[in-house]
Amino acid sequence: MKLAKVLGALSYAHLLGISAAKVEDDEKKQRADESDEDYAKRMEDGDEKKEKDDDAKKAEEEEKKKDDEAKKAEEDKEKEKSKKAEESDDEEKDKAARQSERARCAAIFACEAAGSRPDMAAHLAFNTDMTVDAATEMLKTISAGHVGKTRSLANRMAEVQTPNVGTEAGAAPAADSPQGVAARIVAAGKLRRGES
Repeated sequence: MKLAKVLGALSYAHLLGISAAKVEDDEKKQRADESDEDYAKRMEDGDEKKEKDDDAKKAEEEEKKKDDEAKKAEEDKEKEKSKKAEESDDEEKDKAARQSERARCAAIFACEAAGSRPDMAAHLAFNTDMTVDAATEMLKTISAGHVGKTRSLANRMAEVQTPNVGTEAGAAPAADSPQGVAARIVAAGKLRRGES
């Protein structure tokens, strides 16, 4: 058996013209100086040794498999921890970016010139990535051209001329005409609301 193992371990044994299988077959034959009992005992010992070797090899493979599984589980845990740490870092970066963007928008709207052109302030804050300084400078430049042009709502409403609709209305419609029926419905609604 030993010769067969040695020849099997040598990668160049085939060059000697002796294969490990042939040597093993020769080992299994009964020797000329060996009795039947000795041969049977040798074969039995060989089988037992082979079984023990096979059992030891199986146990070793199972142990290796368990070690590999434990190692893989540990690697998976480490990967999961690393992934969670990266996600946490990404969340922190995203949070910081959102806070920074909110602060930028708030600073643009806090500019005094944003009061005269809120439409431009909104555009610069939400649709561009300009710095606060650049956006406020632009707002100041734009609002400088609108000085005196901005008016309050009361000023703008005072300039609107309202027509006097009651004096030129003409004759009342007939009571049974569609206009007369509509007029009565409108009058009833005003009466119900307490407007007349």
